Amino acid sequence: MEEPKEPKEERKESKERKETPENRENVYLLTYSFNQDFSNFVAGTTAGFRVFGVAGQRAPAEKGAGYAAAPAPTSPVEELRRREHSPGLQHSAVMHISMLNKTSIFAMATLSLERQGEGLASMNKVQIWDEKKQKTVAELRCRNEVKGVYLHKDVIVMVCEYVIYVYTSGDRLKVILHLDTGSNKLGLCALAYGSDPCIICCPAQNRGAVRIQVGQDAQATHVFQAHQSGLAALALTTSGSLVATASETGTVMKVFRTADGEALYRLRRSTRAAHISCLTFRDDAFLAVASSSVTVHIFKLDNATAAEVEDPEKENSAHASPALKPAPEPWPRLTALQTLQHKGAEVLRGLTPQYLADLRSFGQFRVPDMDGGPALDTRSRLSHIAGPILAFHKTEPRLYVLHYNGFLYECGFQPDGDPTTTQECTFLSATAWFANRPEFTLATGERKTEPGETDGEEWQLL
Repeated sequence: MEEPKEPKEERKESKERKETPENRENVYLLTYSFNQDFSNFVAGTTAGFRVFGVAGQRAPAEKGAGYAAAPAPTSPVEELRRREHSPGLQHSAVMHISMLNKTSIFAMATLSLERQGEGLASMNKVQIWDEKKQKTVAELRCRNEVKGVYLHKDVIVMVCEYVIYVYTSGDRLKVILHLDTGSNKLGLCALAYGSDPCIICCPAQNRGAVRIQVGQDAQATHVFQAHQSGLAALALTTSGSLVATASETGTVMKVFRTADGEALYRLRRSTRAAHISCLTFRDDAFLAVASSSVTVHIFKLDNATAAEVEDPEKENSAHASPALKPAPEPWPRLTALQTLQHKGAEVLRGLTPQYLADLRSFGQFRVPDMDGGPALDTRSRLSHIAGPILAFHKTEPRLYVLHYNGFLYECGFQPDGDPTTTQECTFLSATAWFANRPEFTLATGERKTEPGETDGEEWQLL
């Protein structure tokens, strides 16, 4: 089956948004993403890419002092590598990029600034970049424009608007899965980085539906309806036991059990529409939500918390409480496809609880100085960044907010706070990590390897 061609209006839009020559001396932000354990993030720019490290664990606060009393680090972010205007990336803008753990391996889709009017012609391949060798060591090509790229230790995922290609990593890069989707202009896809085999979550062919793919097993694949409108964001827990979804409306998020598509929570962000830019789990306990608005929300996925705001008419199956099902069990063996379809039909009958049944945010953080819009905007006109992206601290109740205004914010929250009220997260720090000036740098020393940390594994690609 031949993949659909790119709409002509998209190519026209790309041509109209072409970077002007007089602005090329500046560097603009095109994309950013955290690696699998949130220890690093990588930014694609109009000149190449940059790699940053997030500060290690902060010393715990004294007992009774609260998390806000913890001493602030001298610099919560440091620039580790800058690969711009380099051989192999000359006149190339990095539109999509993904980093494999802490290795030197990156997967990226680039756009030639001198051929950007061609659109599709220069965005139909993914380059595998080895930073140690400082060159492209492999290429994956397709006939459609690349909308996103994701890495797992076992696979490389290339996302196009109507199809997702899954490649093996290792010596020979070959397609092992060809997943048809509905229109996926945002390049949505989520991987469970701690699962074996790899669990992939992506849009299904029907609008608002989600597909769960477990390895290459066709019997382990199932589809369920998450929203009536199109999907705007997806996220999986590290183990792959839960999936969070957001629609284009952006007012309500949902959490499902991936094993059978059963709905567990409805999360109410606001009554005002917004574009959801990021969903991030911390284990199976918290979900953070970022959007085009100025407020970041943290939800506590807890049945006891849900009981505080449940719908009085919970006995009515049409008005379920926020915790629609019991707390998720460890990943079970998937049942037959017919059984999953039946369960999906049961879920659909309970997807419209009343407004008061929605679980409200447990904590909120307002991005400073954003009431009238961002004072700084480092994005290129070619960028599709809609809002900040988020990462939880590995061990402490803290959240990092990486913003396109060039700042990384750090805030803290009380995980055992009163579930009946929404707590205001504590502002801890703000660090400027990006600016459009080519000479802008972070004043950091040489990065030291922590005990037990290595450079990671290298793929033998060629």
